[in-house]
Amino acid sequence: MNSPEINRRRFERLELTEAAIAVDETGYQLGRVSTAGGGGMQVDAPSSEALEHMKSGTKLTVTVVEPTSATTNMFDVEVCYVHGYSVGMKFR
Repeated sequence: MNSPEINRRRFERLELTEAAIAVDETGYQLGRVSTAGGGGMQVDAPSSEALEHMKSGTKLTVTVVEPTSATTNMFDVEVCYVHGYSVGMKFR
């Protein structure tokens, strides 16, 4: 059941392919976008070097690229949290 009382999510999750990646304004590949919705997205960083680009509180312009369909979308985001190699970003 997906009623408003059960589903606390304010926005639905967006459908992305497994190949969707986040790239910063310099072209650096930040990692795979594992989930995305109307409020933000989660990026799985491939390395500690990538995490250096995504410290909590950092504001970025991120392009989500889906290589299999050549689709790109650009978002202004702020890093909300970093847990291990998982990075949560909210749209601003």
